Amino acid sequence: MRLPRTGAFLDTLRLSSGLTLFLFALTHFLNHALGLWSLDVMETVQGWRLAVTHSYIGTAVLALALLTHLILALWRIAALKTWRLPRASVWLLVTGALISVVIMPHLFQAGFGARAVDRTLTYPAALTVIWPGSIRLQTSLLALVWAHGCIGLHGWLKGEAWWKRHSHALVALAALVPAAALAGVVTAGREVERLKTLQPIATPYSEIDRLRWVARAGDASRISAALLALALGVAFASWLFAHRRRRLAISYQPGPKVFSAPGPTLLEISRANRVPHLSVCGGKARCSTCRVRILEGQDDLHAPSEAEKTLLRRIGAEGDVRLACQIRPTQPLTISRLLSPESAGPALSGGLEAAGVDRVVAVLFVDIRGFTKLSEAKLAFDVVYILNAFFTEAGRAVEACGGRVDKYIGDGMMALFEHAEGLPAAARNALAAVVAIDASLRNVNQRLAGEIDAPLAVAMGLHGGRLVSGRIGYGEAAHPTVIGPVVNVASRLETLAKARGVELAMSRACAEAAGLDVDGLTIEAADIRGLGVAFSVVLVARAGDLGAIGSAGAGG
Repeated sequence: MRLPRTGAFLDTLRLSSGLTLFLFALTHFLNHALGLWSLDVMETVQGWRLAVTHSYIGTAVLALALLTHLILALWRIAALKTWRLPRASVWLLVTGALISVVIMPHLFQAGFGARAVDRTLTYPAALTVIWPGSIRLQTSLLALVWAHGCIGLHGWLKGEAWWKRHSHALVALAALVPAAALAGVVTAGREVERLKTLQPIATPYSEIDRLRWVARAGDASRISAALLALALGVAFASWLFAHRRRRLAISYQPGPKVFSAPGPTLLEISRANRVPHLSVCGGKARCSTCRVRILEGQDDLHAPSEAEKTLLRRIGAEGDVRLACQIRPTQPLTISRLLSPESAGPALSGGLEAAGVDRVVAVLFVDIRGFTKLSEAKLAFDVVYILNAFFTEAGRAVEACGGRVDKYIGDGMMALFEHAEGLPAAARNALAAVVAIDASLRNVNQRLAGEIDAPLAVAMGLHGGRLVSGRIGYGEAAHPTVIGPVVNVASRLETLAKARGVELAMSRACAEAAGLDVDGLTIEAADIRGLGVAFSVVLVARAGDLGAIGSAGAGG
């Protein structure tokens, strides 16, 4: 499992503080959920948790994270140059704004109030206040915090393969955590209500002190609301001021030409003027989909930040290419969008996965040898029947070993194997699929014995490494696939296997990554078209001979 880059400095700071607060909220809610078990368990686990969060270091980290996140949120609102924002950004801003107001009573009564008298607010004591009078407010706060955190987390990780692969489990977990937390609070609240009839439950401070903290919480909520209103006012005033002095000409080639005031980023200018402009990461310098070529006015732009330089260097961009989300024009500018929104419609709704991301994948090509000659002697129905009989068995073998069929190419197919642990596990699963396909082929030949003159034979090519995954094509025909040198090499290896009369030709690097002992196997330095250098290839006459790897690899 790898984590994606975080982008510009302020976004990295916002993400770091948000992850800290999300981890605190997660452990807090899980502690609530233990109310389904008993009050004693809630108290015991809270003691362990508070040993960390109430320590000097824990308190300092949480306070700094909360303050940083709040300041950056207000700054982000105040710095808005357009109200046309992506839906996820709108939800983040709305939930964050509501949290800053709703959280104050809980923060002062359960946090500052108890800490001021050097006491811990126990669960029974807290529940006497919350249940049942404040349960609606607490439920709203819980839902807002959890929704805000999940939206932010998804925005950061949505392009990662392991995140997408486990999306169903993650969605279920995202729904289960707050539901369990709320159920735990309700169950424990009812238990406290019963205990109160037997004996009074002590609170860490007197009723007078409690009312004082309630009053301070009200003041804090009003201050937070005022700061929020101020940030919105600054943003609106800035937008109004900019709207009235739009004299800065921004020309898009081949069109249109719009006018803006200095200050907004080029991406914000595009959004404000309804100019279609790709930006999968939301303008945080994490992707390169908003990149543009500067045709005129490059000398008037500020130098790229370290985050922008790193990303441009990574994609090998030329000197006149910049990220629209990072440049703020102050002089007339003429640009060309390098990724056309009109031809990348699915990417706009599909996120990073559709727009294009790096993947580490094992690629397997499978082709039926001599099928062209066979098809010439068969009726159309027979050809389709034979192909589907093989593809059904081969597809099941691929899926059983953790892969997926990416596409069918005439009488062949391409399958992809990806694993959170990287290429070694992916290559082991691919080898397991190779063995399973060989076994499936024997089954198909037995079934078709009366339909074909000679048994079907296959040639397979296997290679792995880093490539690009994205939605390729136009309109309804566009579909997710992969491109890159790894795919080309795997295809050439399948052709080599056919030429050498063997079932499998795989790169030695992929074989070694899978842990395959190549001693005793045929190894050849082959000339692979497009590489220009000799390429070490392992040739396997019959894939079934790799059964030992197959039995171990399927669980990888």
